[in-house]
Amino acid sequence: MAMFAHSSRIDAGFLTARPSSVRTAMATLSVRDARREDCKEVRRLIQELADFEKMPDGPRIDEKDLERDSFDVKPPLFYCYVVDDPNDSSKLIGYAIYFYAYGALTGRKMYLEDIYVTETFRGKGVGHMLFQKVVQKGVEMKCVDMDFVVLDWNPAQDFYKARGARDITEEGSWHLYHLGNDCLKTLTGKSK
Repeated sequence: MAMFAHSSRIDAGFLTARPSSVRTAMATLSVRDARREDCKEVRRLIQELADFEKMPDGPRIDEKDLERDSFDVKPPLFYCYVVDDPNDSSKLIGYAIYFYAYGALTGRKMYLEDIYVTETFRGKGVGHMLFQKVVQKGVEMKCVDMDFVVLDWNPAQDFYKARGARDITEEGSWHLYHLGNDCLKTLTGKSK
C-alpha cells in the first residue's frame, strides 16, 4: 500500500488491557497462522481493503504471489494471521500481514503491513485480537518496536492511538517516501 499520510510507531511492552467486547469475541473466535489454502481468501480480503481505502487500481498481486512469498521462500517475505468466519469455515473475516525489519539505531523491529476485518465483524474485537497477536509475536521475537502507516482519514487511527501508537509524522520530522516499480527500474537502468 503506497501514499500514506501518517506513520505510526508502537513500542514493545504496551497493550495489556482487554475491553469486555474483546473478551466476548475471543470466546467464539480465534486467530491462527495463515495456511497455503487461505491465500485465495486473504487475496479477497486484500481487495476489500483496497476498496475500503479507495484505491481503484487495487492490489497488483494474486493468490499465487501470496503463496510464493509466504510459503515457497525461506525465510518467508511476510507472515499472516487470519480469523475464520464462525458461520462459514471456508471464509475468513480478517487478516493481519506483517514482516520483520531491522533499524540501524534500534535493532529488530516489526512492520505491520495490513490489518483488516470485514465490515460485518468490525466493532466485535476481531481487529484487537489480530493486533494483539501481531504484537505478541513481535515481543516474542524481541522486536523493539513496530511501525505501520494509516491513511489520514481512516478512523482506525483512534484504535491505534488508544493502544499506545504515536503518530511520528505529527510528532517528529519523519516523512515516508515511496519509489514505485517504474522508478526502481529507471534507477537501475532496466526501464525497458
